Amino acid sequence: MDFSFTPEQEELRARATDAGMEWRDEAAVWDAENDAPYEKLNERFRDLGLLGLTMPKEYGGKGGTVIDYVIVTSALFRASQSWVCGEPPFCTSGPGPSIVLMAEREETRQKFLPDIVTGKKGCALALSEPAHGSDLTHLETTAVRDGDSYVLNGSKRFITGAIFNDLYAVFARMTDEPGARGIGAIIVEKDTPGFTMNRGPEFVASRGIPHGELYFDNCRVPAENLVVGAGKFADLMTAFNMERMHNSAYSLGFAEAAYDEAAKYAQQRVSFGREIIEFQSSYHMLADMWVQIEAHRLLTYKAAATARDGRFPEGMESTISKLYGATMLPQLTLNAIQLHGGDGVTMDYPVQRIHRESLISLAAGGAPPLLRNTIASRLFPHRRFSQTRS
Repeated sequence: MDFSFTPEQEELRARATDAGMEWRDEAAVWDAENDAPYEKLNERFRDLGLLGLTMPKEYGGKGGTVIDYVIVTSALFRASQSWVCGEPPFCTSGPGPSIVLMAEREETRQKFLPDIVTGKKGCALALSEPAHGSDLTHLETTAVRDGDSYVLNGSKRFITGAIFNDLYAVFARMTDEPGARGIGAIIVEKDTPGFTMNRGPEFVASRGIPHGELYFDNCRVPAENLVVGAGKFADLMTAFNMERMHNSAYSLGFAEAAYDEAAKYAQQRVSFGREIIEFQSSYHMLADMWVQIEAHRLLTYKAAATARDGRFPEGMESTISKLYGATMLPQLTLNAIQLHGGDGVTMDYPVQRIHRESLISLAAGGAPPLLRNTIASRLFPHRRFSQTRS
């Protein structure tokens, strides 16, 4: 079992690290103002070859693997200390583009993917609804076939980067069949009549690119935009596993960023006449942080290595990795704050921002209790827990 990267992957990581470092000094400003120059970032990362990482070359992508994706995004998060820098790769290789790649018709893939994978048009995943976050099989947004169109009605919330995207992979109920069997996905273009959006609520984390709320009021979408019809929810969720791989890379990169700051501070801060790293409690805390990072790194790359065709990770492994990262990161970043003492809770040091970033991992891509249900249902298939009332 070889745990090393190829020379090409090492170069990719170095390129992503340098790209993230270019923007580190801007991270605090983006956080404070809740605004970032997304188009400028997108253009820069396109020039560096960091977009469309997992997408096939025939659509303009890099033809890489999920391992390549994790290498790039985790390095960007660690170096930049901002979630914003992960958005261009996410919008060109993440769950939205992955769902388009699963389209039943080649014409649909040809219509959208070339612009998506090159960053000309971002594609957001529109899944969560006001009454359905983790409860994904009971979505209320509908897409009803009417001649050569689908008519959409309903709403979506917490859509990452909605304001800056041009395309939306919308999960909607397409038949009257209950649960997952009635759900499919369709691409909605930004300027479609009947489709509007608002800027969503301000979060304590993931600031810099606003989240959005989408509204569909008799929104008529061409039938050729259909990705997958009702009855193939499991296939759609296979693409959604890319969301959990992104979450895992997020946790890995920010854990490393927190460790970097804590280790630097511990070697500079003098207390009782010596650097605080010389106190055994600090020494042990840093050691424990690194063990957690290494454990998460192994889980993350194991999950990435399971990807079918290099693009669609397995559900069990991506869920395990996401769960471990989501529960590890908040405590690890809190320990980094503790190592900073009083400085850790001032706005002058980045650890407070990194800790706030850790909180988003508890919700995005699945909350820990839901992830535990998913894992347990695979371990004990004859003892599946019903999440709906009888």
